[in-house]
Amino acid sequence: MKRAHSTLQPVPVDRILKGMIKNAAQRTHLSQADVMRTALRIGVPEVVKRMEIRKRPRRNFAEYFDAFAGLVRPSKELVAPSRFK
Repeated sequence: MKRAHSTLQPVPVDRILKGMIKNAAQRTHLSQADVMRTALRIGVPEVVKRMEIRKRPRRNFAEYFDAFAGLVRPSKELVAPSRFK
């Protein structure tokens, strides 16, 4: 299987994170790039789970007004039946 062409994406990191990556590379005998790739693969699903914004279903106009406090829409059951049928 042929690998797709990859592009380099520079990621700025602070010195604390850089030190953590360097320490992990020494402890695991992996390159810093391998540590970063592995961390991204492991961590991205967790980031999505924690930070995902769930969309609420859209409400119709009547439901939108019903959500206001104190606004009461008259129910059809409260209207007396007509004597003219």
